[in-house]
Amino acid sequence: MFTVYHGGARDDEKELIDFSQSVNPYYPKFLKKYLKEAEINRYPYCEEKYENMIREKLELDELEVTLGAGVTELLYMTFYMIKNYEEVVLLSHTYSENKRLSYLFNKKPLFIEKLVPTFEDFENFGLRRRAVYFIVNPDNPTGIYYGFLRALAEELNVLDSLLVIDESFLPFTEHRNEYIKMENVIALRSFTKAFGIPGIRVGFAYGPKDKILKMKEFRMPWSIGAYGCAALKGILLEGDNFLNVTLKKVEKERDRISKKLKVKTDANFFLAKVPDSKKLIKELREKGILVRDCQSFGLENAIRFSVRKRNENNMLLKALENVEIASPF
Repeated sequence: MFTVYHGGARDDEKELIDFSQSVNPYYPKFLKKYLKEAEINRYPYCEEKYENMIREKLELDELEVTLGAGVTELLYMTFYMIKNYEEVVLLSHTYSENKRLSYLFNKKPLFIEKLVPTFEDFENFGLRRRAVYFIVNPDNPTGIYYGFLRALAEELNVLDSLLVIDESFLPFTEHRNEYIKMENVIALRSFTKAFGIPGIRVGFAYGPKDKILKMKEFRMPWSIGAYGCAALKGILLEGDNFLNVTLKKVEKERDRISKKLKVKTDANFFLAKVPDSKKLIKELREKGILVRDCQSFGLENAIRFSVRKRNENNMLLKALENVEIASPF
């Protein structure tokens, strides 16, 4: 059985400063009033209403939108939709849920082994007919933004192949209002990352109508729940100002950390090589800091840590003062 380890503090780690989960460190206080209004005494039927709001707000008129309990449920829905495609192509060092789902849905994945592939790496690997290519953009755990995905999608379209893009971290980049509207592209977006609410599972996918409607067949009834519906209402009505203010703060801290540690990212987290990751993670825990072990990404002696508030970032930087840190790419 292929198991997956995800980031985020466990119950016995809640007192640690959690750099292992890559979410907005600022809490959206405006959501409190909406969550208080959550109708937990009835089944939530909010999907159609908010899917239409998202389509209109993001000007996705020619495309279809579906909600899901975070990007992870949307991935399950995607794998159901692609059951008649022949092959699945993944990056080897990326979000491992894609690999697990490949096995669960009886798809033998093919892997591009390079940590940060280029368009040429995809071409050299071989662009396949009736295949589905999965990529996270910006990627996880590298944080690198791929600017060639539209060109890749165009090449794949000729081969009747699909490109599925996990855009969970796109809001943390300068490309956050970018939408690839093509007949062979399915894009997945998370509200939980940008709004710092991982405990509320809600996200959406957009793409061509026939593909998204097929995904909806596999969606669990009431999957986002009453609190997800309530949070969505607040996000769609009041969320833009929160993002404009807080993401600028995250960007400023990201640039400061990048300059200090000489590592780079396009997202809200960093991947760094260290001499002994197990030893360092243990030492950081003793100082009240939790970072992500990257062995689940197939990377030895590497850690991933997110951008948090300035005072918390200062604690991490101090703890890393005497650590030999290098960029893995």
